[in-house]
Amino acid sequence: MKDDELEFLQEQMEATELLPCATCRQETLHAHVEVLERYAHATELLMECTACGTRRTWMQLETPK
Repeated sequence: MKDDELEFLQEQMEATELLPCATCRQETLHAHVEVLERYAHATELLMECTACGTRRTWMQLETPK
């Protein structure tokens, strides 16, 4: 595998989270689709289940430094 292909796959994996899916009824990988809003200590993301394609919003909290 070429370095650029490996880097792309790593970026894709970093843009996923293991979350419970309301449709699949199990924990599945959800991909970051879009940033909806940025707040002072959180980011609202649109996430997509990689198993069934269902989309939902998710709040990602950021710890203040």
